[in-house]
Amino acid sequence: MFRITSIQEVNEVLSGFQHPLAQKWLYNDLIKKTIAVSYDYWLEDTGIPMTLDEFVLQYIDHAEHLGEMFAGD
Repeated sequence: MFRITSIQEVNEVLSGFQHPLAQKWLYNDLIKKTIAVSYDYWLEDTGIPMTLDEFVLQYIDHAEHLGEMFAGD
């Protein structure tokens, strides 16, 4: 069954991390929407279980490869 992750769910996860990127991304709805949609596709396409927290950490860990929008500064 396809699930739709909300921006609010991503916001809650980001607010729980003290990482500087997480704190920066809290104020960017485009990033939060991108993460939410990517997470939904990940679950649907791979079938590999991963929590949203784990998924967001992967985004943070690989931010330098995701493009300027995700960059620290």
